[in-house]
Amino acid sequence: MRTKETAKSLYLKQVFSKEDDILRSIRNHSEKENVSYMQISAYEGGIVHFLSKALQVKKVVEIGTLYGYSSLMIARALPEDGQLFTLDIEQKSQEKAKALMQEDPSAAKIHFLPGSALESLEKLKAEAPFDMIFIDADKGAYLDYLHWSNKYLKSGGLLVADNTFLFGAVYGEPEKEPSEKALSVMKQFNKEVATSGLYNSTLIPTAEGLTVGIKK
Repeated sequence: MRTKETAKSLYLKQVFSKEDDILRSIRNHSEKENVSYMQISAYEGGIVHFLSKALQVKKVVEIGTLYGYSSLMIARALPEDGQLFTLDIEQKSQEKAKALMQEDPSAAKIHFLPGSALESLEKLKAEAPFDMIFIDADKGAYLDYLHWSNKYLKSGGLLVADNTFLFGAVYGEPEKEPSEKALSVMKQFNKEVATSGLYNSTLIPTAEGLTVGIKK
């Protein structure tokens, strides 16, 4: 089974994980800084870009910037007057993201909001409703982010959350042990998206798990 999974991952990487020089430089930087595990994979980034483009989203909130890989993937899917508000507690990470993507024209669509995500979300209420909300941040706060999304995502809007397998822990085969809080929160997050009645939803079984919902 492990061999098949490895072969499948390699195939997806070779065929569907397309990166240009800017995306590659962001990934290389994250690897150099030993934080690549916190960043969406090229394959999953492609899925997020595809969904953003297919649903023609225009105004987006991203919770978790890191060095801007997913930010840029989303921004490239937006129309010329689209806007992406990206949140990260680390201002230094956002400054690195700005520097790494500065030559890409789509970077002009991105608004960087450093500081506590919950505080930034409070400020963003005035910009609601949003066409898409992408969650890839503190796993223990996913329910807080979901409950905010429930209120400020428009009807027909797209919800996407990364790492929702929580390294295999949600289905009992953890590659590493998460905190009890993170595990409890992630299980409840997936359950609420699946059963609350607010979303048409699924969990795309990528390596990390992408929970996706369209708000009714």
